[in-house]
Amino acid sequence: MTEAGVASEGWTRPPAVAGTFYPADRRRLRQAIADHLRGAALPADLSEPRAVIVAHAGYHYSGRTAAVAYRAVATRARAIRRVVVVGPAHRVAVDGPGVGVSTAARWRTPLGDVSLDTAAARRLVARGLAVEADAAHAPEHSVEVQLPFLQTVLGDVTVLPLVVGRAQTRAVAQALEAVWTGDDTLLVVSSDLSHYHDDATARRRDERTATAIIEERIEDIGPRDACGCLPIRGALAVARRRGLIPVRLDLSTSADASGDTSRVVGYGAFALVPPSPLAAGERRWLAALARRAIGHELGTGDAYPLADRDVPERLRPPRASFVCLELGDRLLGCIGSLEPRRPLWQDVARNARAAAFEDPRFGRLTPDELELATLEISVLSPLEELEARDRRDVERQVRPGVDGVLLAAGEHRGTFLPTVWAKLPDPEEFVDQLIRKAGLADGRWPEGARVWRYTTDDVVDPPAATSRAQA
Repeated sequence: MTEAGVASEGWTRPPAVAGTFYPADRRRLRQAIADHLRGAALPADLSEPRAVIVAHAGYHYSGRTAAVAYRAVATRARAIRRVVVVGPAHRVAVDGPGVGVSTAARWRTPLGDVSLDTAAARRLVARGLAVEADAAHAPEHSVEVQLPFLQTVLGDVTVLPLVVGRAQTRAVAQALEAVWTGDDTLLVVSSDLSHYHDDATARRRDERTATAIIEERIEDIGPRDACGCLPIRGALAVARRRGLIPVRLDLSTSADASGDTSRVVGYGAFALVPPSPLAAGERRWLAALARRAIGHELGTGDAYPLADRDVPERLRPPRASFVCLELGDRLLGCIGSLEPRRPLWQDVARNARAAAFEDPRFGRLTPDELELATLEISVLSPLEELEARDRRDVERQVRPGVDGVLLAAGEHRGTFLPTVWAKLPDPEEFVDQLIRKAGLADGRWPEGARVWRYTTDDVVDPPAATSRAQA
């Protein structure tokens, strides 16, 4: 159980928007939430969310879209004991770093009182990551409207409410990093999308914003795209460091409820989840893209333009990848990235052409070799640093046949993909050769070395001739 300020003393913040944004009557409120949850559908094979981005308008307008996010949250309700809810301050400025906490011990809704994590709030203020901002919280709806959904889906959990005013993305990320702790803590980011365009314009803008969220292009999410742009940007910055990826759950506008298309507000629901294995169709798409990127340059002399429009959405979040080309037992090229810096599909296309034409160990790939080559794409999991004092620690902790390993010492750096275990099955030999690959020729364990392990989701695309024969 997370340390929390579940106090019998202290004051209670009363609801500010009950009766306007959502029903003030307990029975009607329960029924409204139940109706919205009943109509919410989730994407197939959705991983359990560690965070959600949720709309915060009146339930009549955005409740259906918000309910999709909360249906996703319900899949891990038993594991969640604490919720951090962060939204924009619409009405009152927030001083200092721009992140504000409530000093109340409880917040009241028509469904009962919610206990606040007052200890975490005090720690944020003590560290200079937030300020006391009761004046900003008092009239604010962005956090409050999430509470009845949380009470319904999660029951009696402790909540830490935060509002964000004028702030730097880094300041928001630092505050969230400090309080979004452990798998028993859920992060809820409260934000609507575009405001007061005609419906067609709003949907186009919101589609662009959704793509920016999925691709974690935080600099492309501004106040005209989402009123909670700063909470969204801060959450995405932390999520990337934790290896979580965004998934779109739903998009809508107020016109879906009101029928008025002249001046609408856009709503979205997203989940931040651990990566899941690629589906069969996604594997085929990536393999075709990699061969297309190489073939384009062989045919035109120019790099592939990366202008694809039909990219599967789960291939858009930033991921790290390697692409290797082999002809029989002979390696033709292998280039990759170890940290996610661009959308996965772009990373694969770039690494495919680099493996074909820029691996300094080999010559440029020829059209005949591409026709006969096996292409292997390895999509990396987030790096997990090992506590290793020496090579023996590494040999004990790595999992033969499962882990790729990255070794870094000063300017020296080397990695082996998990496929290398097939040639070096003994951990001692595996680590010894990795040390040498990193440029440490004497084979001794370097002082100050750092080691990470990772797994890969592998896509193997056989030569076209083999594929035809198998068909």
